[in-house]
Amino acid sequence: MKPTHLVLFDIDGTLLSTKRRGWEPPFCEALEEVLMDEVKFMRDSIQEVAKIRVNAYKYRPGGKTDTQIIFELLEGMNVGEEEINRLLPAFREKYLGKLRKVIQTREDAELKPGIPELLEALTKRKEVVLSLLTGNFEEGARIKLGTHDLHKHFVFEAGAFGDYAKERRQLPGRAVEAAQKHLGQHFTGKNVVIIGDTPNDVRCGKHLDVRTIAVATSNYSLEDLKAENPDYAFADLTDTPKVISAILEPLPA
Repeated sequence: MKPTHLVLFDIDGTLLSTKRRGWEPPFCEALEEVLMDEVKFMRDSIQEVAKIRVNAYKYRPGGKTDTQIIFELLEGMNVGEEEINRLLPAFREKYLGKLRKVIQTREDAELKPGIPELLEALTKRKEVVLSLLTGNFEEGARIKLGTHDLHKHFVFEAGAFGDYAKERRQLPGRAVEAAQKHLGQHFTGKNVVIIGDTPNDVRCGKHLDVRTIAVATSNYSLEDLKAENPDYAFADLTDTPKVISAILEPLPA
């Protein structure tokens, strides 16, 4: 039986959240605007490579790619695109080196509700190709998922990652192309499913008319996500049969 659905999960806030042990002091007005660990690592990496001090306070990385974060932080410091592209590989390696030091075990990442059960069930479905659509660098995705051995569920070659993607809307098309190259099969429309926790996850696949499933397990409320008109929206992914139904069942005309 050939698979019929390409199911693409976001990572941060959807599958798991890394523990925020190293947050900067809360200088921002709202908690969600406080500089998170990974943006701190990105900022520190930029400073070490480019010798430029980046003020990342109040920067909101949710739903953005790692490459986009680097560009936006540096463009805010009036660094040109050509120079950013030149330094990008060094930024990437510096950042991943820092990430490896703080994300190593199960204690460093918290699984979102229902994820182990859902992934186990989906892995058994022959009609499903399970992969990732994430703003993380691919190696960063492997580091995070490795904390709970989740990487075994995903066909990485059929997904899309934040390497060289300056905005999230580039990722769905890349995932479709990657799946066709790896599996020899072209997935289209609502047979491509994006599952994520931010408005950007819902918006990014609109131009391809993909199926979108929003889950309110991070910084955005269920009402916030429903306002983006996803095909389905859940408070969490604990109801495995209901989520699988949302992934596979034909949508109303």
